[in-house]
Amino acid sequence: MLPGAWLRWACFLLLTRLARPCPVECDCFVQEVFCSDEEMAAIPLDIPPHATDIVFVETSFTTVKARAFGGSPNLTKVVFLNTQLYHLEPDAFGGLPRLRDLEVTGSAFSNLSADSFSNLTSLGQLTLNFNMLDALPESLFHHMDALESLQLQGNRLQILPVRIFQPLKRLRTLNLAQNLLAQLPEELFEPLSSLHTLRLSNNALSGLPQRVFAKLGSLKELFLDGNSISELPSEVFSQLFNLEKLWLQRNAIRHLPPSIFSSLGKLTYLNLQGNALQMLPAGLFAHSPGLVGLSLSHNQLKTVTEGAFANLSSLSSLTLSHNAITHLPAGIFRDLEELIKLYLGSNNLTALHSELFQNLSKLELLSLSRNLLTTLPEGIFDTNYNLFNLALHGNPWQCDCHLAYLFSWLHQYSDRLFNIQTYCAGPAYLKGQVVPALKEEQLVCPVTRDRLGFQAPRPEDREPGDSWDLAMEEKVARGWCTYSNPEGTVVLSCDKAQCRWLNVQLSPRQGSGSPGLMFNASQEWDLKSSCGSVKVTLSIEAQTGEPQALGIQSQEPGQMASGASPSKR
Repeated sequence: MLPGAWLRWACFLLLTRLARPCPVECDCFVQEVFCSDEEMAAIPLDIPPHATDIVFVETSFTTVKARAFGGSPNLTKVVFLNTQLYHLEPDAFGGLPRLRDLEVTGSAFSNLSADSFSNLTSLGQLTLNFNMLDALPESLFHHMDALESLQLQGNRLQILPVRIFQPLKRLRTLNLAQNLLAQLPEELFEPLSSLHTLRLSNNALSGLPQRVFAKLGSLKELFLDGNSISELPSEVFSQLFNLEKLWLQRNAIRHLPPSIFSSLGKLTYLNLQGNALQMLPAGLFAHSPGLVGLSLSHNQLKTVTEGAFANLSSLSSLTLSHNAITHLPAGIFRDLEELIKLYLGSNNLTALHSELFQNLSKLELLSLSRNLLTTLPEGIFDTNYNLFNLALHGNPWQCDCHLAYLFSWLHQYSDRLFNIQTYCAGPAYLKGQVVPALKEEQLVCPVTRDRLGFQAPRPEDREPGDSWDLAMEEKVARGWCTYSNPEGTVVLSCDKAQCRWLNVQLSPRQGSGSPGLMFNASQEWDLKSSCGSVKVTLSIEAQTGEPQALGIQSQEPGQMASGASPSKR
């Protein structure tokens, strides 16, 4: 809005305020009255007759007397926020035939009489949040036939009369969260056939009656999170055919009946985070093909059966983090073609199958952080064309030839990736190094004892079942070899032109009992690789008045880094 327009609007409000009467403790704007005077001792008598909304904030009066607003029949909304109010006389809001919205939040009253809200036949929304109510009379809502929203959050309610909601045939939203409810009468919600949202979060419920929701055929959202529920009756959700969102997180559920969700064909979001689940029955979600979000984090799952997520072709977010999962079947995610976010962090995974993410072409975020992974198999991300957020930190990555695929993949897509915090846990000479910052020739594997003295067999000469390192085979095909002693303390990497990288570990390996190399001494190693072998000699000489000299020699002269050259024999 232009400055001139603001000025004209301010003048209009000022003239409007001056032209019409307003209680001295309040501010009046067109049809709204705002009263925030801490000295206000009672409801003002001179509320403008044209006012439709009145709001009291942090006022000091404690009682609303009978028909206190009788002189303002046009009021449609009355709000009390953080006032000292603790008593409503019978018929306190009498004379307000158009009242649609009544709110009392943050007050001090702890009880209500049966006729506190009498004659409010037009009321559509009643909010009594964060007061100190510990009980409600059974007839409190009589004659409130038009009520659509009832908010009772944050009180001290421990029990509710069985028939208290009997008149509320049109109620669509009921909020009972953050009370002290320990049990629910089985017939409590029977009259609420129009209910769409039911909030029972953060109470003290330890169980649910089998048919407590049986009459709620219109229910779309059910919040049961933050209770102490340990068991769910197998039929408790059987009549909720229109349910779309179900929140069960932060309970104590140990197991789920196989048919618990079988009637929830329209379910889109299900949260089971923070329970005590150790396994998932096969086909648990098979009758909810429209499920979009599923969270199973912070449970005690050790494995997940092959068909656990079958038929979830619409799922876009799956959270399995903070469990104890050690293994995932190769086809566990096969049906999740719409999956965008997959959280597998903080488990006990030690290895992943190369086809685990094969069908997840829409995957954008994958968390594998804080597991026990040392490497990833060749081709595991080859079909994840949209993956740009990959969390790998907190794993003991072994930066040797087996990590070549991950190293290459990170480099190939470095321009689109973020959140990459990947550090080597071994071998010792690379510990703490950032994986993407390494050079490819540093990713080497020592020659194992059963290959000493033998050249790698050609592919056409291999027998079925021959053990051969695929990562090493690929490097040989590219024209360079890695020479090593069996202990991996001396590693030499060479291509066709020259040897480009040498690592000599002088200190003895832990537990080896071998002495370290001293001054004025030399040592010789025979290094093996698929290309042959090379002899490397290292000597350390201490000369008086001159720096110590370190020399490295190979068996044959050549244009090799650090003076080392391979000889095939």
